[in-house]
Amino acid sequence: MAGFEGADHVNARGQRLDMVALNGHDRHLDADYARLARLGLCTVRESVGWRLAEPSTPWRQRLASRDRFDFRRLVRFADAAARHGLQVMWSLMHYGTPDDVSLLDDSFCERFAEFAAAVARVLRPLSDGPRIYTPINEISFLAWAIAETDLVLADGHGAAAKQRARAEKRDLGYEVKCRLVRACLAAIEAIRAEDPDARFLHVEPLIHVSPDISDEGGAALATQTAADVSSWQWQAWDMLGGNLEPGLGGSAEALDLIGANYYHTCQWDLASGRRLEWHERDPRRRPLAALLRVASHRYGRPLIVAETSHVGSGRAEWLADVGSEIRRARSTGTDVQGVCLYPVIDRADWSDTDRWHHSGLFDVALADGHFERRLNLGYVKTLRRLQTSLPTPTSHPPAANTTVMPHLMVYCHLRWDFVFQRPQHLLSRLARIWPVVFIEEPMRCDGEAWLERSSPAPGVEVLRPHTPVDAPGFHDDQLSVLEPLIAGWLASEGIVDTVAWFYTPMALPLLNAVAPRAVIYDCMDELSAFRNAPRQMRQRETALLKRADLVLTGGPSLYEAKRHQHDHVMCLPSAVDAGHYARAHALADGKRVHRAAELQSNIASPRLGFFGVIDERLDIALVAALADADPAWQIVMVGPVVKIDPAQLPQRPNLHWLGQQPYELLPQLVASWSVCLMPFALNESTRFISPTKTLEYMAAGKPVVSTPIHDVSVMFHELVAIAGDAPSFIAACRTALAESDATRVAREHAMAACVARHGWDETAAAIVAAIGRTLAEADRAEAAIAALDAAADIAPTAVAAASR
Repeated sequence: MAGFEGADHVNARGQRLDMVALNGHDRHLDADYARLARLGLCTVRESVGWRLAEPSTPWRQRLASRDRFDFRRLVRFADAAARHGLQVMWSLMHYGTPDDVSLLDDSFCERFAEFAAAVARVLRPLSDGPRIYTPINEISFLAWAIAETDLVLADGHGAAAKQRARAEKRDLGYEVKCRLVRACLAAIEAIRAEDPDARFLHVEPLIHVSPDISDEGGAALATQTAADVSSWQWQAWDMLGGNLEPGLGGSAEALDLIGANYYHTCQWDLASGRRLEWHERDPRRRPLAALLRVASHRYGRPLIVAETSHVGSGRAEWLADVGSEIRRARSTGTDVQGVCLYPVIDRADWSDTDRWHHSGLFDVALADGHFERRLNLGYVKTLRRLQTSLPTPTSHPPAANTTVMPHLMVYCHLRWDFVFQRPQHLLSRLARIWPVVFIEEPMRCDGEAWLERSSPAPGVEVLRPHTPVDAPGFHDDQLSVLEPLIAGWLASEGIVDTVAWFYTPMALPLLNAVAPRAVIYDCMDELSAFRNAPRQMRQRETALLKRADLVLTGGPSLYEAKRHQHDHVMCLPSAVDAGHYARAHALADGKRVHRAAELQSNIASPRLGFFGVIDERLDIALVAALADADPAWQIVMVGPVVKIDPAQLPQRPNLHWLGQQPYELLPQLVASWSVCLMPFALNESTRFISPTKTLEYMAAGKPVVSTPIHDVSVMFHELVAIAGDAPSFIAACRTALAESDATRVAREHAMAACVARHGWDETAAAIVAAIGRTLAEADRAEAAIAALDAAADIAPTAVAAASR
């Protein structure tokens, strides 16, 4: 859909706005509508403009006059829309009021209802029904703008009214909101008297307020406060529906259709008021699909995104993101009927009409006294792609037997912002299809338990519980706190359809908080063999294997260990994002090349490097021996140190511990290494590992030397030098450093062919297919049970006998 900016209020400078005229839309009406029709944008939002349509002659003097409203523009727009086959959704009051009207006057509601009835009388014979009206655009925003800002000025609710409200300790914004709702309800009644088939679209901003969690002690309170502030966005809709301030006259019939306005400015930090910047991918931002889901669940009404756009060069990418979120929202049953690009023609700033936002599908250029329309090609290409790729929405929520994409509820022992590995690679790809909720192990806090939320990737929401329980991980003592915390969050989000996905069996009891359609166990490690593993790990894994519908294993050794313990076990070894590590990609990012050079500026060549977690799986003695083998070799170790004392790490002049570095920087670091290392210890904790870094090293085109890890030896023995002890490992490194050009070219060619067979996209696609089969089987089983239940109501004895 397309929307035209139509604000007609008085701005901070006292300027009476007519945004429809300011960009020439009133003069280029036919041409503008023809452009939209050609682009397939056949539904438009337009504003009637109460201030513009009612002249300033005193109202009482015009009561007996038939021409007290000037509807010439309205009739012209309605006729043009009919000629071009466009449906119009009409906003009656777009912030402005006639000069002699104050929102705080008792006559306001009566005056507005008169106007609304007159509009309906004019429009009913001019267009096929049902006609859709927005009586007052953005009640919540308008109330805030009047009470807290100078964006909207008019006599009676300007500075004097604000000062009186402060002196009397009144909430002027809430008063104005109630008055606007009362006027809106009066307008609905008046319009229905003239046009019984009319429908009503109530448009409000959709927001998210992030708490200030810097103060650990007050984090729970800050989270609750942010939730309270966020809840204000529902007040106008709740009043219209009769659930809040019922004395205003709201009802379920009045709350007809929901329009949610969403811009990059709609999310901010509570403490500072700063925006959670979309272009910076602030992890505190909530996905649009999640916000729409909450609105849909709260009201159970069809909805549209009634306004959305970005500015400048970000327009196309913003629209692509919105399209992805709409796809996710629809896949989970949220009834999103459409998206309105607003404005479709560029708009000037309300407060400074000489400044243009460059936010439209068409930019405006003044040439020879005419307002030229200049199509933004990137924006329209994205529009075209979404018009063909987004499915047509249904007019009703999915039926009970319709396949709806569930949420993947992932329980993980690793934090999302830890080393970027198998969970992040797979889930960020699966999130293109299913919304992913990633539940981390809890952190210790004082006070009440609460959930920290972030969105580090599109379609992924991370929940980090904070609890007062002094116990590690998904310990039994944590479960009684975590279960209601997660169940409450699911209820608040309206999430009922889920698939449970486990990386750690320790979280299995949390299934009590959900009723998943299926349970998946992605066994990427033998966690029971790790240092400090909980004593219940083996027992809980046995229970998980009995409960799981599908088991994925991270390599051949784990597959062999688990395949006899479950009927549906898949071997899906870790893969690689080849493009990320490709040398051309690494060297193309100048900022990261510079950052990597800074980190290694004091490290000479040749560099022999490792990246990954530095824990009990690493052979520290072998690393020291490698550094001692040749003082000219510079050993570079990149990664966080966990479960071992950093003071125990060997120290040498040519041994460099660089700590954890971002996944995005790894290609630039590896690009300057001569040899890539996998100096793993051979112990119980490495018996089943399948290192992701094997393929990542190969994607970077580097020679690789490894200890004889089973999966590496089985899968990559022809491409990776395998060395069983320190002398052999050192010798293999010498051979790699002395590699001839011909040998290097042949090795790189063979590695590239191997990498091409092991992409994360292909692995994710295999998992998508497997989950599809699993869900289909689960649905068939549920249907069979339902059939038995239905039959039992008719012939319980016969069914009981058949069951036996």
